[in-house]
Amino acid sequence: MTQYPVHGRIDGPLVMIGFGSIGRGTLPLIERHFDYDRDSFTVIEPSGEFAGLLAERGIRHLQVALTQENYAQVLRGLFPDGKGFVVNLSVDVGSIELM
Repeated sequence: MTQYPVHGRIDGPLVMIGFGSIGRGTLPLIERHFDYDRDSFTVIEPSGEFAGLLAERGIRHLQVALTQENYAQVLRGLFPDGKGFVVNLSVDVGSIELM
């Protein structure tokens, strides 16, 4: 088995917003190069097209579209302690608003 360098530890929840082609390409990089709690990994993606891929990896899929009206409530529920890491790969969700 190939060993990859681990570049860091993500403490708390890990949330990926968007799971299009870039998200599907980024997922293996996160899996290889970061230490994190897989039980705290959530992908937010309104499409269910790749839900099976996420389920195979033991990653929670939250099938919802983030909007200006709901993003704060949805994300607040995923970060109960106020710490964690967001990977925003959605073309429709602005990172400045998320911060």
